[in-house]
Amino acid sequence: MALIDFIRDHWSEKHIFVRDSTVFSWQYAQKDGRLNMVLAEQENEDGVKTILGVLGFIPLGRFDPALGDDGILLALWKVRDDIAPPGLGLRLLKLIQAQLKPKVIGAIGISDMVKPIYRALGYTLDQLGHWALFNPEFKGKCAVAANVPDAAFALSGETPTSLALKCIDRAQCENVVSAVDRIASLQRPRKSWAYVVSRYIEHPWYDYALRAVEHNGEPVALVVWRQVECNGSRILRVVDIIGDTNWLSDSTQLLRAELVRANAEYIDIMQVGTPGEVLSRGQFIGPEQYAELILPNYFSPFEARNIDIHLAYRAFQSDSGPLRLYRADSDQDRPN
Repeated sequence: MALIDFIRDHWSEKHIFVRDSTVFSWQYAQKDGRLNMVLAEQENEDGVKTILGVLGFIPLGRFDPALGDDGILLALWKVRDDIAPPGLGLRLLKLIQAQLKPKVIGAIGISDMVKPIYRALGYTLDQLGHWALFNPEFKGKCAVAANVPDAAFALSGETPTSLALKCIDRAQCENVVSAVDRIASLQRPRKSWAYVVSRYIEHPWYDYALRAVEHNGEPVALVVWRQVECNGSRILRVVDIIGDTNWLSDSTQLLRAELVRANAEYIDIMQVGTPGEVLSRGQFIGPEQYAELILPNYFSPFEARNIDIHLAYRAFQSDSGPLRLYRADSDQDRPN
């Protein structure tokens, strides 16, 4: 495939799309045959076409056709430095905006080089906040995180009896379909139960765990995480939350119970949209509060350092509901 050859020749021969084209197809190919890539080509006198640049995008409709192109996350963006005309990358982005007319566009993992482009187009620039809640049983025994302060292991007060976590598996799916569709409509970008099934339950490589957050017996959120094994230890990584997030301020005991069951060091979350005060009240901590704390983000291969993941987003329509972005949005949670 010409696109894979372009990535190999002008990005990296070690890129996962080059080593395993099924990952490329899973990320960009829709069931209706559309490939979610915008590309610019140059054709010579003999009719031979040369790719000058590409911009990959992931509409949430990739996982649930009913969501269409309302929410789009940008991904691989590469323009040839040697022969592409000036401004080509910007034209690719504008083409997506003009032709697909999304309500929200986000881009997670952007470089410093493209920040001026997003800023000029009216996008908000930010970065994913990295927060973690630690298992007190691992005090002095952490093998993944480093320089963890004693405060991270402090015992918490009682969890409100109105709050509960409920494990969701395929056999219980029908009981939560309408609830998830309802709470998913209250945030941007909008998701759905069909999205959850295609994106997480049917994921070809990762095993995700789903938990319904219930308040007085009523679902208010759905949390998605997966286990990561490293250095003879284990952590849980929240990759998505659909619905309300204020429950996180009272989640300490509930999530620590999950950590004990999984024998995991900590559970972390990378997100934008939920205030830090909410997470702090739930005893989550991060490098912003403790400069020496190391919460790794790269595990294949493992890198014992903090990683800043910068992002940009723009809402083109004033839909109601908060805008929240997580690790699994865009292309941050896939094989590398």
